[in-house]
Amino acid sequence: MIVRAMLVLALLAAPLLAQEDDPLVGDRPDFTESAITITPGRVQFEGGATHVDSGAVDSVELGEVLVRLGLSRRLELRLGLPIYASVDDPSAGDPSGFTDSTIGVKVALGESRGWTTAVLVGTTLPTGSSEFREPHPQPGVVLAAERDLSAAIALGTNLGWGYRSDGGDQFGEALASAALGFGIGPSTGFFVEVFGMMPSDRGRPETYFFDTGLTHGVRPNLQLDLRAGVGLNSAAADFFVGAGLIWRR
Repeated sequence: MIVRAMLVLALLAAPLLAQEDDPLVGDRPDFTESAITITPGRVQFEGGATHVDSGAVDSVELGEVLVRLGLSRRLELRLGLPIYASVDDPSAGDPSGFTDSTIGVKVALGESRGWTTAVLVGTTLPTGSSEFREPHPQPGVVLAAERDLSAAIALGTNLGWGYRSDGGDQFGEALASAALGFGIGPSTGFFVEVFGMMPSDRGRPETYFFDTGLTHGVRPNLQLDLRAGVGLNSAAADFFVGAGLIWRR
C-alpha cells in the first residue's frame, strides 16, 4: 500500500509542475549515482533486469524500477519499487519473491571548482516477500560528485554509508565508486567503473567489482542500456550481466 500510494502521488503531482526538455540523465546502468536531479515536473522511470553468477548460486532480478519525480531544481523524490528476485540455491530452497522497496530524495548542492555535487538520503521499507524482507529499515546516505574532464569524457564518484540488515542482523557498511563515462556518438555512451562495499562487521567480507556498459538514446525521452561486470575479490560475485531502459514523461 505504501508503494502504491507514493507512485500515485508522483504521477498526479507531475502535471502540476513546469516541464522543460533538459537532457536525459539517468542513475543506471552503472552503480555510481549521478549528481544531477531531474527537471521539475518530470517523472522518470528507470528499470531493467540482472543475472548474477556466484559459482554455486545464481540469481535473476527483474524490474529494478526506480521512479524519480522532480520537485524543484535542487530536489527530487525517489521511489524504488520491489524487485522480483529468483535465486538458484538448492541449499536455501531456491527462494523467489519480491525484495523490499525503497524511498529517498536527492538534493543537488550545486557546482564548485568544476565539480557538481549532490546528496542522496534514503531507506528501505519492509514490504518484500517473506524470503527477502528485512525487519529493520536500512537507511543510507551517499555523496555524489562529478565533473567533465573534456567535451566527451566525464568522471563520477560516490562515497556513502548505510546501516544494513541481513537476516535481522544489523551492521554499518561503507561504499565507494568511481566511473568514467565516454561519449562515442550523438546519442551513445560508454562507461567503465569500479565499486565496492565495506561492512563494519569484521565477520562480513568486503566486496569489489569492475563493470562496463553502453547507453543509447532512442528518443529524447527514452534510453536503452547494457552492462556487464566481474568480481575483483573472492567474496564478490563471479560476474553479472544486465539490460534496461530509462523513460521520461
